[in-house]
Amino acid sequence: MRLVHLTDPHLSDLEGLRVSDLLNKRWTGYVSWQRNRRRKHLPAVLERLSVAVKAEAADQVLLTGDLVQIGLAREIEQAAQWLGELGPAEKVMLVPGNHDFYARGSAENAHCAWQEYLFHGVDSGENAFPSVRKLAGMTLIGLSSACVTPVFMASGKLGAGQLDKLAGLLQQAASEHQAVCLLIHHPPLPGMTKWRKALADADALQAVLKDYPPSLIFHGHLHHNREQQWGNTRIYCTASASSVCDASYRVIDIEDAVGFRTFTMTLKSVAIETGGDLSFATIDEQSWQVQK
Repeated sequence: MRLVHLTDPHLSDLEGLRVSDLLNKRWTGYVSWQRNRRRKHLPAVLERLSVAVKAEAADQVLLTGDLVQIGLAREIEQAAQWLGELGPAEKVMLVPGNHDFYARGSAENAHCAWQEYLFHGVDSGENAFPSVRKLAGMTLIGLSSACVTPVFMASGKLGAGQLDKLAGLLQQAASEHQAVCLLIHHPPLPGMTKWRKALADADALQAVLKDYPPSLIFHGHLHHNREQQWGNTRIYCTASASSVCDASYRVIDIEDAVGFRTFTMTLKSVAIETGGDLSFATIDEQSWQVQK
């Protein structure tokens, strides 16, 4: 089985907006895009990464949010078109990020435009999370940490409902001898980022995960390549998929054998070839085994 993780493409542009588009906290996001993000997140980089990801022929592409900048309807439609180009919904699993649900109305628009990628046939809406996909020997679980926050905040929250459902799903996967891969936008554990960007109920999530630890956790939000081992769980953050500095994606190959599984993680990051063309080169590779 092959999985590919990418995150935080921030693919939309904000040219030609009206003042009325920038109500609520959207004006701060617009200023950030004008001053900073539009130079760091380049469509040409994302285009090359998308081509590279499709060439990996993954069983599932795992996308952990922040497709857009400030959650406008036109951005969400632009992202829906990109999703269709990346792959069919049955091959691409998406969880939302804080920029996707940036302001009032963003979540409803994203649920409608991206529903097959978020929910894959399940009734859409906030209560549809956690989302679940089952592969041979592997259960994929998607959490939504995205929520509207005050100005200058980028925190996330799961809520008691998601956490209760997650506990049941982890227990079920363990009873079926399934490995678990968890997707979430925000860093999942306490202390992994600054308080204004953190998951508000990270302590509660950690308590749930202790009983049935997943094999893999993928997240985004931090825009750089990070990894952490928590017990037998490997936690990976991948750099922004459109970053001019370090756009990256991860390939996870999983092989089943009698009594154990072998995992191989390959991290590929943007490189500039002679002549200025962009490619993606392997910068890290890890392999480990886990007993069933």
